Amino acid sequence: MAEDYGEDGVLFADGLPFFLDHDLQVLDSGTLIVVTHLEIGETEKATVNKEFYDIITEIVDDVEEDYQELYAIATELNRQADRLREKAQTIEDSDHTVADLFGSAYDD
Repeated sequence: MAEDYGEDGVLFADGLPFFLDHDLQVLDSGTLIVVTHLEIGETEKATVNKEFYDIITEIVDDVEEDYQELYAIATELNRQADRLREKAQTIEDSDHTVADLFGSAYDD
């Protein structure tokens, strides 16, 4: 888990701190969304959900001539997808191992 270094930024000249937390979730419909929690000071809180498809659409629609940036983004998305798959595989393998230890069936 990432270490907390304090606020993510400040608003206004008097320095009202704000904090952001992002998460990825898959809805029952299969839609991937980015969930952003925004906390301003100690009282104001908001949550914003944005479909990942919309984020990618904005990138594709806004790109001018910089195809290299698109390749770089795609490469990084692939790298991160591989990390997620590796972690999922580790968890799945662990579940199979534990089930085998206790002689029980593992249900996928």
